[in-house]
Amino acid sequence: MIPFPGPLPAGPTLIVGGYGYRNAGDEAILGGLLQLLGRDDVTVVSRAPAETAATHGVRSIGLPEAPLAVRTHRAIVIGGGGLFGRDMGKLGRLLPLAGLAATAVGREVALIGIGVDREMPRTTALLIARLGARAVSVTVRDEASRVVLAEIGVEARVAPDLSTLVPSAGRAAGGRQLRSLGLDPGRRPVIGLALTAVDAELGGRVREAIKRVVDVRPDLDFCLVPMSRHPFVAGHNDALFAASLVRERPRLRILAVPDDPSQLLGIFEAFAAAVCMRYHSLLFAERAGIPILPVAYAEKCDHWLAERGLGSLAPEAGPLIAGLDALLAESSA
Repeated sequence: MIPFPGPLPAGPTLIVGGYGYRNAGDEAILGGLLQLLGRDDVTVVSRAPAETAATHGVRSIGLPEAPLAVRTHRAIVIGGGGLFGRDMGKLGRLLPLAGLAATAVGREVALIGIGVDREMPRTTALLIARLGARAVSVTVRDEASRVVLAEIGVEARVAPDLSTLVPSAGRAAGGRQLRSLGLDPGRRPVIGLALTAVDAELGGRVREAIKRVVDVRPDLDFCLVPMSRHPFVAGHNDALFAASLVRERPRLRILAVPDDPSQLLGIFEAFAAAVCMRYHSLLFAERAGIPILPVAYAEKCDHWLAERGLGSLAPEAGPLIAGLDALLAESSA
């Protein structure tokens, strides 16, 4: 078993999180959790259980089956990501209540690899404080989240994001994926664009900036990477945003994001640089060792950047063009 800074549940374990919503970051988190816990005696609650089972090789059930499954599992793991952030959906709001209900019937509950925003609703903070006091283990993925929890009376350990436990398929595999789109990273630099319009106003500014960047750099190729393809919430479906950009700039290409996070890591390794709005695009680009142009859309991204002494770029063409020029010049020196 992989070393981890805190006790892990034993016996039949039910994993709950943002799984099956076609978000590459959440699927990488789940992949890391399964590396940590193993797949024996594990059941994953998913919005799309058949997809989750096929992708991760683990037993998976749907949301309606979860309450009954608590009876047959000794432990509940609330697993990773920005479940308790400002942009959390209904699942994030219900999870603390579900965790408290599980502890009330004698189940061990662990919070593993979570991120916590300071701007979460007061009711959510109160529920997390109660759940944290009853949990057998609480680990967070950044120091800022640890501080937020400490302020509401919850002690937590810091550990790297669970996605870091997922191996990469490698740069060669990533290059093959890009060539299938007509992009050849061996011939022309390919810039990854992990963009989102969760914040509609910010997304609009980024749209105009990227159009200008594409226009002034005909020597570069650009690949849109829709990290989230949410099946129900259009604002969280980056593929819709990407498609709208392609209609205005047809030379852009859209990556069909693979279900396997290892494959996506390999694709980032094949990029020359990346414009990163999504949280896990920042992590993947760092792991790939490529230059990053960060445009933070959420508090969790600010946390990540601050820990590395970095700041978000303004969502304007000028800073993006200047940053891209500088990074590419440095990498070719």
